[in-house]
Amino acid sequence: MNKLRYDDIANMMPVEVCREFAIFGALSDRAIMYLLNRGQVYSLQPKEELFTLGERSDRFYIVLQGKVSFYKHSEGNWAFLSDYGSGEQIGFVGMISLQPRVGWAYAESDSLVLEISSDLFHEFQMEYPEDFSVLMINLVREISRNLIAVGDMLVDLTSSVQDKINTG
Repeated sequence: MNKLRYDDIANMMPVEVCREFAIFGALSDRAIMYLLNRGQVYSLQPKEELFTLGERSDRFYIVLQGKVSFYKHSEGNWAFLSDYGSGEQIGFVGMISLQPRVGWAYAESDSLVLEISSDLFHEFQMEYPEDFSVLMINLVREISRNLIAVGDMLVDLTSSVQDKINTG
């Protein structure tokens, strides 16, 4: 990962563009700028790793540009769970649950991500309490949508297995 300053990408990612992302929905421009300036911005090349299984989950990422894929690990098995595109977060659940990373995330394409450390998340809560509440709603909304998608994947998988049992 190549670390950038927000100044380096400000023309590509002005606050007006970021404001359109669901994760920043209804946040003030000042709050968005705070996160962009205080967070770390990284560029990733295709197949470059964002995080890996077992790492400490003391930060999450907002995809500013590109696409990041996530594969979950469980009991020696790996499964694709989701792609994350512009304006979506990855890694928040691990940070909030205080669990090590449960999978592997890597860039599918040239990507820019904004890293929000747990320290910055706390500072944001103290500096912008109203915006923090909105950000939390946006995060919970996105996690809920992801949970529904994973549930759909489970139903599809279960029904395919059931179909094979019934026809086999």
